[in-house]
Amino acid sequence: MAGMTVGRVVASEVVRLHGSVLIAIHVVCGLAAGLVCGAYFAAAPYDPGLETDAFFQVLGAFMPLMAAIVVAINIETEREAGDMANLLGIPSRRLGLAAKVLVLWLLGLLALALAALAFCLPMVLAGGLGAPISAVALATLGMAVGSLCLYLFSIALALRFGRNATIAIGVLGTGVSISSLGGLFNGLYSRTLSGAASTPGISRWIPFTWPTRFGSLGIEQALALTMPGGEGLRASIGMTAVDNLVPCLVLTLTLGLALLLWIGRFEDRRKVSD
Repeated sequence: MAGMTVGRVVASEVVRLHGSVLIAIHVVCGLAAGLVCGAYFAAAPYDPGLETDAFFQVLGAFMPLMAAIVVAINIETEREAGDMANLLGIPSRRLGLAAKVLVLWLLGLLALALAALAFCLPMVLAGGLGAPISAVALATLGMAVGSLCLYLFSIALALRFGRNATIAIGVLGTGVSISSLGGLFNGLYSRTLSGAASTPGISRWIPFTWPTRFGSLGIEQALALTMPGGEGLRASIGMTAVDNLVPCLVLTLTLGLALLLWIGRFEDRRKVSD
C-alpha cells in the first residue's frame, strides 16, 4: 500500500476510462438533452423562467437512471476485465472504491454542466433564460451534490445484485423523482414554483428526489424575487433547501462510510453474464 496515493488511484481510474463508452455517453447525453430541450423551450409559448425551472427539474429527475446506467456499465466492465481485479485485487480496496466514486461523480457533473450550457444557448438566442447564470450554476451544483448518494447506492447495488437490478432501481428512482414535484412539467403548466410549493415531507429522506429538488430550488430562489412577496418566498425556498440538504448530507455520509467498511469484506459472486 506504500505506493498508493489518492492522486495515483484517481489517475489510474481515469486512464482505464480512456476510450471507454462512458465518456461518450456523458458528453453526448449532456449536449443532446440541453440542446433538444433548449430548442423546444425557446420556441414554446411559456414564461422563460418557468421553462428553465422545468428543464432543471427534468434533468435532475433523470439522474437516478443516469447514475444507475453509468455505474452498472462501469462495474460490469470491471467484471469482464479480470473479475474486478482493479478494484478488489489492489492493496487498498477502500481507496480504489473512493477513486471510482469520485471519477464517476465528476463525469456526472460534467454531463450536467454540458446540458446546462447547451440549454442556455438557444434560450439566450431566443430572448433570455428568465433566470441569471448564477442561478443556473447553483442549480447544476445542487443536482451534482444531490446525486452523490445515488452513485454510492448504485455501486452497492451493482456489486451485490448486478447490472439489471441496478438499472431497474434507477428506472424506479426516476419515476419517484418525477412524482415528488407533482409530475413532469407540473410547475410550467400550473405557472407555479413547484419545487418550493411541494411539501417535502417524507420525500426529503428519499435520495432519488434530491437532484430534481435541488436543481429546481436553485432556479426558483432567483425567480422568487420577480414575484409578489419575493423576499419572503426566497426565504421559504431557503428553508426548503435546508430541510432537504440535512438528510442528504446525513444519508450520503452514512452510506459512504458503510460502503467503505463493506468493500473490505466483499466477495464477488456475480457472473459476468448477468
